[in-house]
Order: sequence, then C-alpha cells, then structure tokens
Amino acid sequence: MISESQLRENLLTDHFEVSQFMAREARLLDERKFDEWLTLLADEIRYTAPVRLARMPREESKEFEPPTGGAHFDESKEDLAQRVRKVATGRAWSEVPASRTRHLITNIEVERAEETDTFFVRSSFLLYRTRGTTYQDMFAGARQDLLRRQSPLFGDFLITKRQILLDQTVLLGNNLAVFL
Repeated sequence: MISESQLRENLLTDHFEVSQFMAREARLLDERKFDEWLTLLADEIRYTAPVRLARMPREESKEFEPPTGGAHFDESKEDLAQRVRKVATGRAWSEVPASRTRHLITNIEVERAEETDTFFVRSSFLLYRTRGTTYQDMFAGARQDLLRRQSPLFGDFLITKRQILLDQTVLLGNNLAVFL
C-alpha cells in the first residue's frame, strides 16, 4: 500500500514531468521546429478542435459540436505532417510571411490513468500570433490531452489524443494555419 506522502510525491513528480513536456512542446512550436514537434505525436493521434456554438444556459451540454459534427481540425498524424511539409515549401500562402507565435500553457492538471504509462492532462492555453508588421490575433481555450510514456526517460511522452476547446465561437483570425 502506498503511503499518503508517497502518493503526494508521485503526483508532484507526474505534474512536474508533464508540465516540462508541455513547455518543451510549446517552445518547439514557437521556434517553428515542426518536424521535431511531430516526433512528440503518436502515430495514432487524433488532433481535434470541435466548433463551439453559442447556446443558451440550459443547452450548455451542447456547446460543442459532437465528434461527428463540424470541427476546425480533425486530423491524424499524416494530416499534421502534410501541413508541416506544406509550410516547409515556403509556398503556404497563409504562412507568408511566417507567423511568429507564443504559446502560453497554464492551469495544467495531470491524472494518471489506471495504466501507469498513460496520463490525462487538462490545460488552458493562449496563443498569440503576429505576422508581417501589423497583423496580430489570439486564440484562447482549453486542451484535453492523452499522453503515453514511451520510455523511463524523463519527459519521454507521446501525445496520443488532443482535443482543443476554443473559447471563441467566431474566430476572427484570417486563418488557422497554426498548431494549438
């Protein structure tokens, strides 16, 4: 049986390790190291951002499109890799000039699944993007991730699932050619 202090220590260790992983992921995206970022994604990843709907309070449970409904993103690893390859050509007009981004990841909650190598992670994010000399926009929301440990090495996780819950019902940005 695990003691209360050992349980607390395990929770703190898990939280620190996952938080460091997520900070590294954000840095890779901000530094436009997209090929390296792809290595953090499991082959079976599902990367989704369902459309948010404006609902009355009594209909809050229907605030997001269901899995079979509309989505800003519903991508596999190959879809994400294709987007990365397109940006690398320099011909992705939505990224000429290239976006400069800052991913802020906060309010990280980590829950170890019954399998000791899997973690449910909830977080909040703010993505600031600027392009050219005057264009700028922001995206805010929550993320729900499923991470799987690859090896005993510190922070060696793969993202097997990411659901992005944008706060905005109407996206004012010119495009969503960024990774959230």
